[in-house]
Amino acid sequence: MICPFCKQDVDDPCHNTVEMQQRASNHVDRCNEALKSLRGVVWG
Repeated sequence: MICPFCKQDVDDPCHNTVEMQQRASNHVDRCNEALKSLRGVVWG
């Protein structure tokens, strides 16, 4: 399945930003990258 946040084909995509942030805090690389790009867009 394609994750709506990192745009990668993964078995278990994040379903919301909270889930993505939790995974990013667990050092999931794709979630970290998605979080960085999201912050760039949302918080400038």
